[in-house]
Amino acid sequence: MNEFLESFSNREISIISWTLLVITIMFFINISGFLNLVKSFFAKKLRYIYFSMLSYLGIIVYIFHVIGLWEISLYKDFLFWLLTSAFVMLLSINKLKKTSDFRNIILKLLTINVFVEFISSNYNFSLLKELLLIPFATFISIMIVVAQQKKNENEKVINLLNQILILIGFTSFCYVVYRLIKSPEELFTIKNLKSFLLSPLLTILFIPFVFLVTAYSKYEQIYMNIDRYRFLNKNRKRKIKFAILRFGNLNLEYLNNAHNITIWRKAELQNEEDIYNYIRYEIKNDIKYKG
Repeated sequence: MNEFLESFSNREISIISWTLLVITIMFFINISGFLNLVKSFFAKKLRYIYFSMLSYLGIIVYIFHVIGLWEISLYKDFLFWLLTSAFVMLLSINKLKKTSDFRNIILKLLTINVFVEFISSNYNFSLLKELLLIPFATFISIMIVVAQQKKNENEKVINLLNQILILIGFTSFCYVVYRLIKSPEELFTIKNLKSFLLSPLLTILFIPFVFLVTAYSKYEQIYMNIDRYRFLNKNRKRKIKFAILRFGNLNLEYLNNAHNITIWRKAELQNEEDIYNYIRYEIKNDIKYKG
């Protein structure tokens, strides 16, 4: 337990502290709204997905443990990855429309930014400085987003705020370079290597799960569209669903087309005599609204 607690850096302690403070304030400002938000986050359908996700990741961690790659300190990195990258990917499945979207996720893991962020996270300021720096930088970032809503009127303010962020980034970069030159042995350890590789490795291994959840979600939307059409009898609906399942497979592009068919091609779904061949052909084409 001590090893796990000691694995938290000053920056991570600062982020956790401010996050808990913000959550506490939100809770007391609007208790009912906060409870409704929590209730929505843990809706019945989502609970099944969360359980499946944790079971899947639990198996991965267990395998790492069995082959001797796991250690107690990695639970901290796993927890941060789970609450950030994993949930962001899972809650963004509606934005994943093509197979290439998953390739882009992998390509982002191969950029130099991943290595730079890892180095920066290993060289922190003192806890007091981190406690002041995190909310200040966050506040500036929020101010920029708000000011950009009326960009023409706030151009000078936006430039000033951007310069402040650049100054913070440059100062942090200089500090990291200084620490790296002074004590490189702090960074280049087996423990840090495992920590560095854990996040991209978990992301790559998590992609198949997200892909299956995305495909399932698309099938669910398609079948819901079909079920609500009263002009289709049960036998017709069954044939359409089976055809989409057979020819859509797990191809996201095909499933997007199938979804559009159920929205824009209702007449064909009702009147086509050979519904199997119709869907087999149309599901491979980009279906758009025909005015």
